Amino acid sequence: MDPLILIIVDDEAAHFELMNRATLKEYPAASIHHFKDASSCLEGIRDINPDVVIADYQLPGMTGIELLQTLKDRHESVPVILITGQGDENIAAQAIKQGAQDYLVKSTDSFLLIPGILAKAVSERRLRASLETTERCFRDLAESTLTWIWEIDPHGRYTYSNAVVQAILGYRSEEILGRHCSDFFPDKERVDLWLALSRIMEARGPLSGLVRRLVHIQGYEVIMESNGIPLLDKRGRLLGYRGMDRDITQRRQAEEHIRLLTRQLLRAQESERQKLSRELHDTIAQDLSSLKIGIETLLDELPHPDPRTRAKVSRLSETLQKTIAAVRDLSYDLRPITLDQLGLVQTIEQYSEEFSERNGIEVDFLAAGMDDLELGYEMRITLFRLIQEGLNNVRKHAEARRIALRLVASYPKIILQIEDDGKGFHVRERMTSAIKERRMGLRSMEERVALLGGTMKLDSRPLLGTRIRIEVPFKETRSGEEENRSDH
Repeated sequence: MDPLILIIVDDEAAHFELMNRATLKEYPAASIHHFKDASSCLEGIRDINPDVVIADYQLPGMTGIELLQTLKDRHESVPVILITGQGDENIAAQAIKQGAQDYLVKSTDSFLLIPGILAKAVSERRLRASLETTERCFRDLAESTLTWIWEIDPHGRYTYSNAVVQAILGYRSEEILGRHCSDFFPDKERVDLWLALSRIMEARGPLSGLVRRLVHIQGYEVIMESNGIPLLDKRGRLLGYRGMDRDITQRRQAEEHIRLLTRQLLRAQESERQKLSRELHDTIAQDLSSLKIGIETLLDELPHPDPRTRAKVSRLSETLQKTIAAVRDLSYDLRPITLDQLGLVQTIEQYSEEFSERNGIEVDFLAAGMDDLELGYEMRITLFRLIQEGLNNVRKHAEARRIALRLVASYPKIILQIEDDGKGFHVRERMTSAIKERRMGLRSMEERVALLGGTMKLDSRPLLGTRIRIEVPFKETRSGEEENRSDH
């Protein structure tokens, strides 16, 4: 620690000597400067830069109170201890009001208290200097970052904003101060956003990844991601929030563009599936059926067919029948026409039964609240593909005996859950290996769910099976409303 630097302003040599001796006893390395009047002190104080000033109340030319006021006017932050021979409480009150660090009545014994008073004054000043340095570093950092840093009071009004706000919203930082944060919310979202923010503030909770839209001074919307912490006093009362906002508009626009391209790709895939399904069902399956009939009637043209020939024709007919069935199954997988004819629930029931028959895995399917919903084609086909992909993943990897399939409408969400009793796995390891091996099953499901604005959660543990839970928001299609379908 640096040696103490002290200024004593007192026109009585005896009093100075007593204070000097008491100080050096506790601070032997202290640098002590003596002035007999306030004017001399004011002339030399900036060159000395003391840690503390001790001043007598009665000084030639001006009082200690007047010295305090002058230092205050000059923005000198040095702590001042006022000493007087008059035990007047009014003087004491006036001194403290003017910013005196402490007040001491002159006596022989009172000078012995000076080291303790000095220690307190020095400690508080150095703490204050440290806080000022920290605050200055914070302000410098805040002004040099590309992130909008702000503070609000408990009522939601800005008390601090760095200059970055001008680059983001077009307002200068001083134009932000005193305004309510909801002033910058879009009109249509103002009430909902403020209610959501108020609930967080009432709970003294942090702001973590809160996405909100703000309105630029020119009227267009900017998408921000907010993070912040509550500011509390010693009693836990809310003083406000300090946080930072990042402009994620470009990122969100890029994500939306990717979603649009992905949606277009999936629609194109469904369109191609439909064409291929129609070709398989209407052309190839029909041609195979005609060929089967032709082969079967071929024997009628022979007067006495050989038994071996008859057996060959029979085997060919059976092979063709299996091929026709396989082509029709493939056609159905490519384009489940029952979606339009029977609806989503019955289509899933039918698919589950056929899946069980083909693979020997029991599928326990239950639906609730779905029958009265009028869902758009994109929602119906996406849910069907999610179930199709989920069941195929179980067939390929799970070694399961049973699948519990649930489809529930719980406004404003549709919940789809696929749970098996298979061998399970470590989720993180499986996702890592899937990326390395370029297996796209789960990734494809995640992409479809994201396009619907939903969420997908995967839970699995070795020997304890796997559960996929999907939640997607839904909006009913009005009765008779024309759908924007990929097959139109």
